[in-house]
Amino acid sequence: MKAPTSIGKLRYRVDLQSGTESSDGAGGCTVAHATVAQIYADIRPSGGSEQYRQGKIQEKVTHKIFIRYRKEIDSSWRIQYEGRTFQIKNIINVQERDRFLQLLCEEGVAA
Repeated sequence: MKAPTSIGKLRYRVDLQSGTESSDGAGGCTVAHATVAQIYADIRPSGGSEQYRQGKIQEKVTHKIFIRYRKEIDSSWRIQYEGRTFQIKNIINVQERDRFLQLLCEEGVAA
């Protein structure tokens, strides 16, 4: 899939959320997400799969999400759009030009 050639293709208004870890008091940690910005994105489904885990079928859908370049994003962040959550797995600086980022995301799985 090609990256958008203009910002006009970024038509979905999404919430960009950062994750912060905090201790849960029992030796583990929990991750809380807070909205950093509302931005426009191009969301494109790219595949899906199913797994049988813990007695249930779990579905996973992968997406390529294109946004304008932002240097602070990392894989602990996520995208929310109309009640859907997309966990960022990989980040690609499209053509290394600092114009667009391609976020490889999963929907339907825990962080």
